[in-house]
Amino acid sequence: MTIEELKQAFAGKQFIAPIAISEDQIVVDVDQFLKIQFIMVDLWKKDLSKSPAYVRLLKFYEATK
Repeated sequence: MTIEELKQAFAGKQFIAPIAISEDQIVVDVDQFLKIQFIMVDLWKKDLSKSPAYVRLLKFYEATK
């Protein structure tokens, strides 16, 4: 899944926090979480699949679909 696909998937949706994306990761401020993760992904210059922010966005997507 590309970054643009993730942005489209999250666009205009309302999420009710908290959202557990893994056993040890719980999102309590969804808007702030998404903002920061997309900034971090934009700054990542290596293989996207190895970006921690990208992995967190995929986990968030799976947890909210």
